[in-house]
Amino acid sequence: MDTTTSIDKRWFTVTDPVHGDIACVELGCGEDARRPVCLFLYGGGGSTDSLLALEPLLASAWCGGLLPPCRFITATVDPWGFYLDDAARGTAWETFIAERLPASLALESGTALALLGISMGGYGALKIALARPARFAAVAAIAPMIEPTLDANAARPRNRYHYPSTVPAALLGPARDAALYVADHPGQRAIQHADALRRGPLAIYLDAGTDDALHAHDGAEYLHRLLWQLDIRHEYHLLAGADHVGPSLLPRLQQAFAWLAQRLSPQRAALDSGELAWQRFLDGESREMPTYPLPAHSPLMPRLLRHMLAPLREAAATQDENFDRVFGPLPLL
Repeated sequence: MDTTTSIDKRWFTVTDPVHGDIACVELGCGEDARRPVCLFLYGGGGSTDSLLALEPLLASAWCGGLLPPCRFITATVDPWGFYLDDAARGTAWETFIAERLPASLALESGTALALLGISMGGYGALKIALARPARFAAVAAIAPMIEPTLDANAARPRNRYHYPSTVPAALLGPARDAALYVADHPGQRAIQHADALRRGPLAIYLDAGTDDALHAHDGAEYLHRLLWQLDIRHEYHLLAGADHVGPSLLPRLQQAFAWLAQRLSPQRAALDSGELAWQRFLDGESREMPTYPLPAHSPLMPRLLRHMLAPLREAAATQDENFDRVFGPLPLL
């Protein structure tokens, strides 16, 4: 896509057995069932206009090569519904986003599917993806509204003072349904699906600002520490001075776009002749160690480092049962 080409826009409707006809919007580089799809989950009080407002940012990302050709899609959900499934109270927004909306797109087998959410949408994106680690390739959450506890009654006022009366009362109101709260919590989803998350392909991206007026950074840090404890790979960004909204938001989204691009359409750098010699050595095809110095930034350098450290790593592994974890256990402060 060049700078003179406008983004393709499409409005369509998906019929849901619980909520009826749901209006959806797509921004992208042309409707194509093979292209990666990113489901955009907007924040509290938002609408499909929240995605349309990002059109200039997406256009810039596509024109500049930051994003590969892909499709961003959002749906008209309850503006304060927290993407909740609650059969007892007649809501099924999680099921719609996770299952019915993707099914309506008739995606080809193997098409990469991702989630990007902001604030309330970050909460929704995380809980959906963490419960379905084989369904999604990536999930990125910007300032996700996660309470830093699995106990429905333990959340502090700093983490709940801002909820309007229109949030689901059973989930986030003063008199909560403790079972619903914990079952819906992204942290609980991570615990329940930890084995699949460790083995599976789902890439996880968390973002928060230290000066968040809603204290969303508390929940992001909580989930980061929980994922660390569970030894689940993830990327975590904590931006000093960044608020829940404001000037930092668009750069943070751009960074999330760049991260998503590598997960939806991975790019591998071409190896030069010297690197190819190192590759043959590391693959065991040649016993002669190359004399060409391998640059520290080479994609082969991590393999060479582990090759050089192999005897030490093997010895340490016999003495430390946690050696092969991605994240080493940390003492509680």
